[in-house]
Amino acid sequence: MNTTYLLSFTAASLQYYESETIATLYKETLSWDQVAKSVIDDNALQKKTISTRKREFIELKKRLQSLTLEQLAYYAEATSSDIKNLTMLSCFKLYAFISDFATEVIRNKLLLFDFKLINSDYEAFYDSKKVAYDNLNTISQSSQYKLKQVMFKMFEQAEFIDSVKNKNIQKPYLSEELIKLIVQDNPKYLSSFLYSDNEINDFIKRYK
Repeated sequence: MNTTYLLSFTAASLQYYESETIATLYKETLSWDQVAKSVIDDNALQKKTISTRKREFIELKKRLQSLTLEQLAYYAEATSSDIKNLTMLSCFKLYAFISDFATEVIRNKLLLFDFKLINSDYEAFYDSKKVAYDNLNTISQSSQYKLKQVMFKMFEQAEFIDSVKNKNIQKPYLSEELIKLIVQDNPKYLSSFLYSDNEINDFIKRYK
């Protein structure tokens, strides 16, 4: 049965600082309506236009709502590195297109000691997914380009690659606390963070 990928991540790149700010506002109010007022009406994220505030808030809210309450609360004590990782986790959970690429392409290359992403890696992934995901066949060339552009920017911001230009693969560092929060939710997301099956199984034994 064919299905669709959620591709709205093009509305905002990783935006980990903004995500942390929104998570903090939610912790203080426990009301997404109040957070929306702070972000859109009071410009808590310091964005120039109301349309930008609305567009980005809608997308960042969806990402943060994909996290467990424990994961969301962890923003308050996370290091700067884990704030990036938490935000990337929210993207992996919401956008299967990104988590599939991380797991099926970046992780597999890393396991084969191939540390360089090339354009044909992305093209082969995209072509392989068009069979099962209808909407990849119907979006415009410009939209396809933006998907690629924004996703690689997110991987750069989360430090999975050194830069969009070079695309040298790096394995992100996750704290034990964040690993535990992922295992207790769904350990499959550790594969998106480029951990091997053996490493994931060890974490499951430790934290499940």
